[in-house]
Amino acid sequence: MTASDELRLKRLPSTLPMLLKAAITRKKPNSAPSFPSYTLTVAKVISSNSQLQRYRKACGFTANSEKLPITFLHVQAFRLHMKMMLDPQFPVSPMGCVHLSNSITQFRAIDAQTPLRLQCRVSDYQVTDKGIEFSFHCAAFIDQEKVWEDTSRYLSRCKTGVAASPKAARGAARVYSQQQTLAIGRQDARSYARASGDFNPIHLHDLSAKVLGFKRMVIHGMWSKAACLAALSKEINSESYCCEIDFKTPIFLPTQVQLLFDTENEGLDFELRDKAGTKPHLIGTIRLISG
Repeated sequence: MTASDELRLKRLPSTLPMLLKAAITRKKPNSAPSFPSYTLTVAKVISSNSQLQRYRKACGFTANSEKLPITFLHVQAFRLHMKMMLDPQFPVSPMGCVHLSNSITQFRAIDAQTPLRLQCRVSDYQVTDKGIEFSFHCAAFIDQEKVWEDTSRYLSRCKTGVAASPKAARGAARVYSQQQTLAIGRQDARSYARASGDFNPIHLHDLSAKVLGFKRMVIHGMWSKAACLAALSKEINSESYCCEIDFKTPIFLPTQVQLLFDTENEGLDFELRDKAGTKPHLIGTIRLISG
């Protein structure tokens, strides 16, 4: 990577001002989009202990661990997502983008107070019948060692003229051998907003969610992933693994959901479904990384 390909920031940008700016940012979709090619870099990122404790409590992770939860750095990386989406060169509006999937790999446990170098770039994009899909790839380094990486895929809905692919027939729902029930309340969504800094109105109150087209407030998708991993921590029994998930349907609050899972030789397969166990909210895999 050359100097012209890298934009170095002195510190992570503050989330709330970016969210306010994003709320009024409108861009006309282009069926032939061009995304920025540079990499955002922030050196010496040190996690705030108070934020970390709020995050652990909000998601259900062990309170006294000296290590970062595998999903925690995503809330820092999201600040770089927002920074790039607010760039005038970025071809789609940040508000209204749908989070389709997320993959996180932790190569080894990360001490909470270890300074990290965090990088973010747009890794790929695709014009589909539903709109413009694009991915952010982020990575964290200790000196020159990559210890963590995260890829998030988003959809900006718009008309593109691309023909829709035939829908595949839906197969029978998978039967899992193990199950946990998770109760999720409105306060869980607000606690995660405070812990992550992502104060999207759809996660704060029924009224603000309705204004934006939802019947009730919804829990943040990355809270759902973090809560699943916190609940499965004893089953995972490793600090080096990759977790990939696809988001399927929003979780309206308050509610109960079913966490279904099977242990595999190299990890776990899991789903988060509605109370009845019929509608998937997310589908995920966990695969251990051997030494």
